[in-house]
Amino acid sequence: MKLQHAAALAAVGIAAQAQGGTNGFVPVFVARGTNESVQSGRKLSLSASIHGAQWHPRGRTRLQGIERDRSEGGLNGTIVGIPTLNPNGNIFNKRNFCSSSSNGFWTNLNRVMPGETVADGGAIADAYAYSIWNQVWGNLSNVDIAVDFHTLSTGSNGPLRAYADYCLPGVGRLAELAQPDVIKIDPGEPGSVEATFVDNGVPAITLEIGPAKIWNQTLISRAEAFVYRLLDDLSMTESAKPVEVNLSNTYKATNLSSVSVTYSGFAQFDVVPLQDVGEGEVVGTVFNAWGGVLETLTAPVSGRVLSVRVDPAVEMGAGVIDVLYNATST
Repeated sequence: MKLQHAAALAAVGIAAQAQGGTNGFVPVFVARGTNESVQSGRKLSLSASIHGAQWHPRGRTRLQGIERDRSEGGLNGTIVGIPTLNPNGNIFNKRNFCSSSSNGFWTNLNRVMPGETVADGGAIADAYAYSIWNQVWGNLSNVDIAVDFHTLSTGSNGPLRAYADYCLPGVGRLAELAQPDVIKIDPGEPGSVEATFVDNGVPAITLEIGPAKIWNQTLISRAEAFVYRLLDDLSMTESAKPVEVNLSNTYKATNLSSVSVTYSGFAQFDVVPLQDVGEGEVVGTVFNAWGGVLETLTAPVSGRVLSVRVDPAVEMGAGVIDVLYNATST
């Protein structure tokens, strides 16, 4: 894509202050077209890494690619990019945001959007989320469509997948433009970036790009291609043309069931992501340290495997395999 007549801004804003007055910063990229297009064009948010341990070059690839090409083509509208929503979690290599008071509290930033000010009773994580929502996204004034990039949690493997609430017009098209391996149709998690945008009438999806901390060039390239398809579909590029979507390899599902282990030990798995399984089919075995069988794992439903744990060391109660399926009403 070419982005001539586009102005770009890279900045680091103060989202909150930690104990002792230490500033919490968040990087923001903005690409804008002409003054006229800023008013007439769409306002797209691309964000990533709200879970600090879910990182690979996904957000930076998308945003820096747009930044790199900005001087060579046309942009109709505005792109707001936050490649690292949770630098605090990145530093600690943790999913959640850590406060420093009282030895620290861990908060999932993707469950507290749109945040809350300290004056209204919020803690630092709530205030951080509030700053993102109101100062970067402008309480919706700067965004009318959004994609939040994720990976799986550390220690699991899975495909390119989108979470989408088809109840809001525009969300289905957004998810299908990604041409993912899987679209999980559901209302999203309360307080997540995706669900909060949708609750406020802004089409948004969560796009998970496979396993964390692995440079999976195939999935990265597919996600990048999606962003450029999206820009064309939104008529945000001078070369925009009708976008045809190919869903021949996409599995849509409304329900998810997990396989959990009863015993702590070491698990061997007999299935891989995107494999079809039948209810009761053996999908893995848990062994103790002496090699004795503790339990045999079976599929709880018939469906398609979404994710499989790759770390063999498991603890009792942990989910290790997710299976997607479509429930039928009776």
